[in-house]
Amino acid sequence: MADEIDRSIMPEFLQSTFALSLGACYKGVEMMMKPQECVPKMFSEFKSLFDIPEDAPKTLRGKAEAIAGNVMGKGATLVQECQTTGKKFTDPE
Repeated sequence: MADEIDRSIMPEFLQSTFALSLGACYKGVEMMMKPQECVPKMFSEFKSLFDIPEDAPKTLRGKAEAIAGNVMGKGATLVQECQTTGKKFTDPE
């Protein structure tokens, strides 16, 4: 039973990992080619990580949770963008 599960999961996992890696590499090269455009965008994205929403609790823990939520949200978005970009290179179409 373990062999059947591994055979069905591993190819899909490797394909997703490869697409994510290719997308991240492409985005990195793209950023190196256009630093004048990318540096201000990076700084604004970094600054937005520490923006605390108005409805966040005023306690230290509430602020930390809000910042953690921002980081997780931005991270998930970045992973999705890299995977979408990488799939352009890995899809057989």
